[in-house]
Amino acid sequence: MKLLTNILSALLLVSVAEYAFVSCDDDSSKVYEEPKKSLNKNQNGTDIVPEATRLEFPRLKGTGNIVIVHHTSDKEDVNISIEWDVQKKAQRWTAYQMHRGQSGQAGRYNIFDEDPELPASARVSNSQSYYSGSGFTRGHICASADRQYSVEANRQTYFYTNIQPQYYMFNAGNTDKYDSPWCRLEDQVRKWSRSSACEMLYVVKGGTIEDHQLLTTAKYPKGKIGDQLPIPKYFFVALLMKTNGEYKALGFWIEHDSVDHSANKLSEYAKSIDELEALTGIDFFCNLPDDIEARVQKQKAPMQWGL
Repeated sequence: MKLLTNILSALLLVSVAEYAFVSCDDDSSKVYEEPKKSLNKNQNGTDIVPEATRLEFPRLKGTGNIVIVHHTSDKEDVNISIEWDVQKKAQRWTAYQMHRGQSGQAGRYNIFDEDPELPASARVSNSQSYYSGSGFTRGHICASADRQYSVEANRQTYFYTNIQPQYYMFNAGNTDKYDSPWCRLEDQVRKWSRSSACEMLYVVKGGTIEDHQLLTTAKYPKGKIGDQLPIPKYFFVALLMKTNGEYKALGFWIEHDSVDHSANKLSEYAKSIDELEALTGIDFFCNLPDDIEARVQKQKAPMQWGL
């Protein structure tokens, strides 16, 4: 009898163990699993600048470059960020954030100056002298009109680190009309940032500075003013908009010339971020989780942006 009792007890224990094992593998137990963290294999580190993980930052090239982050004393704190190529003595890009709260009427500071954060050894000897008589205007990358919330923020857009050579027709268009594609795109970006659909707009802008993407002319056969200051052949804009926690992205690629393109639609210059990365060699919005980055970078739908 005792032996039978022991056998029954043993069978009961085995049965309970088997049930526990099965129940742990049951679908209902997955509610207790630790949620998987979003992967981000190409995000920036913070070893160069702590702000490098902000969403507007492209992947830093790093070697041979200087990253400048301009702060202001107002609530925005970070104003614009720039990656500067020391060897080419030109900026690689300017990145910044835009939103509806950045209202103001600071006006145009209108005094161009060397960037106090850039060592003299990293820039051309005198930026003003390179532009004077060159046939090119001093073209803003982060537009002055994008930074109206304080005089301090606007002043920083006039640092030469945020300036690249642009034909007047490209920079402004027909006199007093400001109808060039570049100028109209700048205005459209501001409208997007102020729209009710926009929670935050992340902006990256710049001009091409690689040797094969310089604008060559009879006066500047090497594509450089004074054989030193690069003249971009193309200018680009990469945009990432956040709305209710969702993201969408769109790029623009505009050839730099002195031709009247006022009749051209902005949608003609639209690119997916994937396409823009192939053209520029820049990894945009690398700080997004990989799955979101892969999805938004394939998008090319100007109509979704109202174009």
